[in-house]
Order: sequence, then structure tokens, then C-alpha cells
Amino acid sequence: MPATKIPTSAVLQLLHERKALPVFPAIISRLDEALAEQTVNMDRVVAIIAADIMIASRVLKAAGSVRYGMNPPKDLVEAVARLGFTEVRAIAFAVSYTAGFTKPAHIAIHVFWRHAFAAAVAARVLSVWFAQERKQRVCDMATAFLLGLAHDSGVLLLDLLNPEAYGQVIEAVAQGEDSLQAEQRIMGTTHPLISAALMKYWRFSDHMAMAVAAHHYPTRLQPESQALADLVLFAEVIAVRLGYGNGVYQAPSPAMQGVIQQRCEVQSITEEDIMMLSEQVDQQLQAEGWLALADGLG
Repeated sequence: MPATKIPTSAVLQLLHERKALPVFPAIISRLDEALAEQTVNMDRVVAIIAADIMIASRVLKAAGSVRYGMNPPKDLVEAVARLGFTEVRAIAFAVSYTAGFTKPAHIAIHVFWRHAFAAAVAARVLSVWFAQERKQRVCDMATAFLLGLAHDSGVLLLDLLNPEAYGQVIEAVAQGEDSLQAEQRIMGTTHPLISAALMKYWRFSDHMAMAVAAHHYPTRLQPESQALADLVLFAEVIAVRLGYGNGVYQAPSPAMQGVIQQRCEVQSITEEDIMMLSEQVDQQLQAEGWLALADGLG
């Protein structure tokens, strides 16, 4: 029996009514209050981080990673100082963000979060690469990380909203159909649109939401907005290249391969570039412990 299609605009409202819509992490609101002060109080920021052992351990791990080429920080104060407030906020968001989602019906949650964390690290690496190698500032590292983290959240939300229908999507993808085509045909919307709707609901910028919404088809945006969507697309490509599919597909469909090839040509990104970037991402992903965090969520 065909599934009932649901307008994109209704998805978040239905999830809210069912108490399945993730709420904005409370710790981020507290951090934002502290960081908005005219003179930021380091002790207050550290106290907020220290109150959550998972976030504190992740901040310490990141501050001692190979990106910094230093010895492990002696305490949380040094870790926060080394990373900077913007990256600390991104890490806190990543850890608390995972706790806001109800376990889906069909997708192995640790598989999904491995993909999300891999894409987040890949987006961060790409933001640096574009700035250094192409002299193109697409976005800052923290913004890139958050975009990679959130780009596929609509997958979880659609599976929560209508598990029977999303099971049909997963079956169609397993038989070779493009994931977006299957979602649109069966459910009437797609996971990038729902991911973007959640970002808008949480008051992220239109620029960020649009990049997520269009990351499978960057050319749907105005030319000046396509680079950020490209960054999210390439982050997903690297995550999948490293073996971290999102729980719906393990490799790009032929339709998606065509988009990837076209965007690589536009951005002059070669196979050698992707291989080199993938190595950097794999190293940072392992060193910062994101895979272990994902596996702990399963």
C-alpha cells in the first residue's frame, strides 16, 4: 500500500505533537549567554563545560589532538583556551545534539552518528583546505563542523515520523533508487529539506539552512551560495569514501555520482585531492574520539 505523503512544512509540527522533535540543547543556551557578555568570563565558560562530563572529556580530547601538535592540556581551562570559544561551542553542540534524537526504527543509530561525525570533521578539514589551497573562505571551521554534523538529521526525523514509509524508502534505495528520489516519491519530501527545516527551527542562519537543503544539488542555489553547499556535499562524499554511510545508503547512486563529478569539475577538485583530504579526516576522526562517541550511542 502506498505511503501517505506529508508536506515538508508539516513534518516538524507533527513530530512536535508526538513529542519526538529534538529540542535545542540547553547547555548551548547557557554557553551563548556566557559568550555574549562584553567580557567573557573564562571561569564561567569552563564551569558550564565541566558540568557535563561527556562534553568536558570531548573538549580535552580535541585540545590534545594532532591538529595542535602539542602535549595534552593539563586541565579544562587550558583546553578551552587552546581551542577557543567558537570551537568549544561546536564540540558542546555536537555532543549534546546527539542526545536530542529518539532512536529511529530502521537505522542503526551508531552508524548514523559515525556518518554525521565523519562529515562534520570532513567539512572542517575542507573549510581549511579551501582557505589555504584555494584562497577561498567558504566559512569558518566551527560553522563547517556544525553543517557536516546536521546535514542528514532529516533521515532520523523522517524515520521517526513514518517508520513504515521510511522502511519503503530504505528498501527502494537498496534496490538502486536514489535516496532523494525515493523519499520524494514515497514520503513527499526529502531529508535535506527536513534537515534544513530543523536548522531554521533552531534559528540557524538562512545561509546555513540553504546549504544543507541543497547539498545534494548545489546548482539549485544562486551561484554565490553554491560553495557552502559544495562543502557539505564534499564532506558527505569523504564520509562515505571512508566507509561511513548514513544508514540508508553506503555508496552514492548513479544520479548522485553525476552531481559529485560535476561539482568537482566546478571546484577543480581532483581524485587525488579527495584522497588526501580523506586521509586527514580519518586521522582527526580517530584522534579526537568521534567514532568511539558514536559507538557509545548505539
